Amino acid sequence: MIKHFFLISKKPEVSAEDFRAYYEAHHVPLINRLLPMFVHYQRHYVDLSESRVSEKQADPGFDVITEIHFATQADYDAFLNATSNPEIIAEIRADEANFLISDATRSLRMDSSS
Repeated sequence: MIKHFFLISKKPEVSAEDFRAYYEAHHVPLINRLLPMFVHYQRHYVDLSESRVSEKQADPGFDVITEIHFATQADYDAFLNATSNPEIIAEIRADEANFLISDATRSLRMDSSS
């Protein structure tokens, strides 16, 4: 199983509630349509209300961790190829402009230990 994580920041003028609502109602269906090669797609929204962090650590610098899993290397390669397609990425970026800061997104392939 290949896992890919995205650390995503909302636009400052978008509330946390509006960010989450837009992501779930608009962006998730778009990604499901354009990039159907994953087997798992989950969002983990930051909630600092119950977090136990110091003042210095209070802002993690992102608002959601998006987690995508791929069953095979071929599926992951298909994802990488699709996200290199200018037409697909243009459609994704146009939607992102409504609620998140595309340039602030950090993307990480993760390996798990056994």
